[in-house]
Amino acid sequence: MEQLTISEREGANYKFYELKGGLSAYTLGDFENKLYETVLKKNVVLDMSNLVELDSSGLGLLMTAFNDSVDAGNKLYFLSMSNESLRALTETGFKSEFNIINSITEAL
Repeated sequence: MEQLTISEREGANYKFYELKGGLSAYTLGDFENKLYETVLKKNVVLDMSNLVELDSSGLGLLMTAFNDSVDAGNKLYFLSMSNESLRALTETGFKSEFNIINSITEAL
């Protein structure tokens, strides 16, 4: 089980979170509420390039946050997905529904 480290910063029209480690049932913690609250207020970019674990709980968080962002008229972007996170998202069958970007400028 990998720990989750989160760095955050504000962009012009989005909140940016860099995720490192594992996003799982054991590591969601406070990030779950923070993400849900933020997607209701503004666009969010999740840098997933350093995620080494993404389990079903982590996927559930991402899918719910994505749906909440759409309902609120905002966007949730997944930036530079690691092989592990891309594989997990692909296995859901909904990969094409998500906003997957390779550069932060695509979120502007």
